[in-house]
Amino acid sequence: MKRLFLVAGIFAAAACEGGPEEVPAREPLFVTDDCALISAIARERYKLSRDDPPMTVRLSGEDAPWKPTCDWQAGGFNLVEVSGPEGEAATPNMNRLTFNRPQYDVDGAQIRTSLTAAGATTAVLCRVVHGGSGWSVDNCGPDPKLTRPRETAPSPADQTPDSDRPALAGERPPTARELSTQADPGTSPGTQN
Repeated sequence: MKRLFLVAGIFAAAACEGGPEEVPAREPLFVTDDCALISAIARERYKLSRDDPPMTVRLSGEDAPWKPTCDWQAGGFNLVEVSGPEGEAATPNMNRLTFNRPQYDVDGAQIRTSLTAAGATTAVLCRVVHGGSGWSVDNCGPDPKLTRPRETAPSPADQTPDSDRPALAGERPPTARELSTQADPGTSPGTQN
C-alpha cells in the first residue's frame, strides 16, 4: 500500500512539473503616455511655446486621482502646474489651462480640455491619434457633456402605486383596522382569526 501511495505521489509531482503553455506577447498598438498626448494638444490646439507668458495647468482625474509627472519646461512650454485652492490663490491673474484624464481606445484617445483667458473659458473635447511620429490632434469640438441638455429626472407621477386594488371614485381605501378585522377566507365559519 505504501508503494502505491509513493508511485501515485511521483506521478502527481511529475504532472505538476510541466510549466504552463507559452503564450507569445502581443505587440501593443501604442504605449499610453499622457504627457506626450497633452503636449500634442498644447502645441497643436493652443499653439503654446516656451516664449509665452507663464500659464497655469491643472490636471483633473474626474473620478480618481491622476498625476502624470510631466516636465513642462523640457516639453517646450512655460506652464506652472497647480493643484488645490492654495495653488489657485497663488496664481490669481494667470491664464488657466485644464486637462482631464484621457480616455484611450483602439484608435487613440479623447480628452477634455479648457482654456480660461481674460475671464472667458473655452471648453472642448479633442480626439487625438497616434501615428508614426507620435501623438497628433485629429479634431477638437464642442464638448457634448456641456452642450447636450440633461435628461429629465423621473416624475413622482410615473411611479407604480403600492396597492393592487385601485380606489374607485368616491370610495375611500380601507383602513388597517378594517383590513385586520375582516374574516380570513381560508378559515371555517365560527372560528376567530
